[in-house]
Amino acid sequence: MTRIYTTNILIPAIAVALLFAGCAGTPDTNPMVQKAQTSYQQTENDTMVVKNAAVALEEAEEALTMAQRALQNGKEKAEVDHRAYIATQRIKIARQTALLYAAQDEVKRAESQRQEVLIQARQAEAEASEQRAEQSRQRAEASEKRAEEALSEAEQERMEAEQAREAAEAARQKAQKLAERVDELEAQQTERGLVLTLGDVLFDVDEATLKPGGQRAVTELKNFLSEYKERNVLIEGHTDNTGSDSYNQKLSQQRANAVRQALIGQGVAGTRIRSAGLGEQYPKASNNTNAGRQQNRRVEVIISDKSGEIPDRQ
Repeated sequence: MTRIYTTNILIPAIAVALLFAGCAGTPDTNPMVQKAQTSYQQTENDTMVVKNAAVALEEAEEALTMAQRALQNGKEKAEVDHRAYIATQRIKIARQTALLYAAQDEVKRAESQRQEVLIQARQAEAEASEQRAEQSRQRAEASEKRAEEALSEAEQERMEAEQAREAAEAARQKAQKLAERVDELEAQQTERGLVLTLGDVLFDVDEATLKPGGQRAVTELKNFLSEYKERNVLIEGHTDNTGSDSYNQKLSQQRANAVRQALIGQGVAGTRIRSAGLGEQYPKASNNTNAGRQQNRRVEVIISDKSGEIPDRQ
């Protein structure tokens, strides 16, 4: 197999050094990328790796460059970590490849020694030559065994890197699907989680019975909760400041309960749903105008993250 020596390695090494220098000025850091950079610098300074695994070292350099570019371009941490992991695995493969070729060289040297012993055996005692030949054979077998073990370890690490890539891709697809479902719900991302707002047009005036439009919204929410079973909801009823505090509190609680019962009626477990009536405590707009009061008359459904927890109001 043709080996690539100093000239072919020097250019990628300079490129990586320049890339390291360029990265030094950016505030963005990633521990896995830094670890991969350090590992690569140590590996490219290993003369055995440069001599015996130039191609694998170049592939490791390319993987590291992709991880650094992902970090510089502001890619998601999961993607940056994934690329850094691949770079680390490629560096390990380069080391193991170098060990493999070194072991193979050792096998060749051992075989040469064995032939030498055979020549000497024709000129010396048969018993002494046989002993030396047996020793050489044992060394050759040990070297072959080490080479096989190194190759097996490198293949295992390659498979683990591929599995990590597939897991990262699955996570990305899951996140994309979640974003699409959130868009369908027309929910808004807030510091408490996803919030779906049901306006008072879904209820009759001063009533807590859902209209057909409200039932459709509940069905969409039910479909989402059926798909993401790890998520819970908190339903909060709100009113404007028209009427007494006690009346507003009661009406807001009744409307929140109505949405909760509608979800339970469609098969969502009651243990996943909490409801609360907050009356006029948390207006979204001024109560001095009809438009503002209409915004304040609402039911908000807060959807938890995948842990199932919903932060309290601040």
